[in-house]
Amino acid sequence: FYKRPTNEVTLNMESRSLVNVLYWTFLILGVLTYATGQSVNIRNDKLLNVFNIVKFPNDVCNSTTSNTYGVCYTATECASLGGSTSGSCASGFGVCCTFSGGCGGTTSLNNTYFKSSTSDSSPCSFSVCKASTDICQIRLDFDTFDIMQPSTNVDGDDNPNTRTQCQMAFFTASSDGPSAPILCGTNSGYHMILMAKDECNDLTFIWTRETTRSWNIQISQIECSASYKAPDGCLQYFTGTTGYIYSYNYAGSYHLANQQYTNCIRTEQGYCSIAYTAVSTTSFQISLITPTASPASIGAVGDSCTQDFIIVPGGGQTAGATTNYDRFCGSLLVHTAGSTGQTIKAKKMPFQVGVNFDSTELDEDNPAGTEWSKGFYLYYTQTAC
Repeated sequence: FYKRPTNEVTLNMESRSLVNVLYWTFLILGVLTYATGQSVNIRNDKLLNVFNIVKFPNDVCNSTTSNTYGVCYTATECASLGGSTSGSCASGFGVCCTFSGGCGGTTSLNNTYFKSSTSDSSPCSFSVCKASTDICQIRLDFDTFDIMQPSTNVDGDDNPNTRTQCQMAFFTASSDGPSAPILCGTNSGYHMILMAKDECNDLTFIWTRETTRSWNIQISQIECSASYKAPDGCLQYFTGTTGYIYSYNYAGSYHLANQQYTNCIRTEQGYCSIAYTAVSTTSFQISLITPTASPASIGAVGDSCTQDFIIVPGGGQTAGATTNYDRFCGSLLVHTAGSTGQTIKAKKMPFQVGVNFDSTELDEDNPAGTEWSKGFYLYYTQTAC
């Protein structure tokens, strides 16, 4: 019989012991690795959850600066975009970041302010570029707008004159839709809606005399899908069942020449008609000539209004009246020509007040008379169905 050598037996026993040690070592390492991996994953998940909590949209926010809005960003984002921190937002996780620029500037950020300064020189332009491809409209809110008034010339003859024309200073804005009217004078509190251009919209002030001028314009970018987007073709857009509509520069006591645009009023849910009334007996003065010797108030409608007039589609004594007109002018707002102011009602939708002011004013020398040139200040109220 074969007898295994003693040294061979000893070697085999040592080998088995080594294998057992290695087996348990690798088993323990595997368990530890798995446990550690699970712990790392759990910790990472918790960290991700924390970051998800502090994410917030870049919404409009109220800054600590009076009458100034900003956009909610992180402090780092605000600094990188060149904004100024003015208060907090998003429960303290963000800062209300405000943006402003002046002559020669450009912006592609929502809620930027175009401001004047004492060092401005003419012409002064500011470009507004789309923040994204989904921007359809640019809204300008004139928080402050005060430049030279239009011409107030009265020639005393019956030739067309320059009264109401912006001659010494004016503001222009480019649009991808109908041309925006040229403005001058005092227009603080008004607004203007432009169609956004792919190559940017330009806002420009030009003046020929060094006189007092001041502007602060809030620039808002409106997405194509926004519920508050104005219908196409509306230069001004009003919401609510009641409100006021002014002609530009009404505060300056003269309307402006070459104004062709549309004021739109959103039809509120459950409302089917609208009424317009002059706020006072002197707050509607558009065209027609009043004798200088014996001024008399009179309102006209329809074809009698050929120079300056407003347009209210289907306006009459009642909403849907058989006898109705679109054009209204004179020194009184009326639904029937006469010397007593009246309320105009209409049910044609969308609710609109169109403006058509020509390029000149026409007075009379014999007998002497002056064309009404103040403009309009109207109150509207919608009526439930």
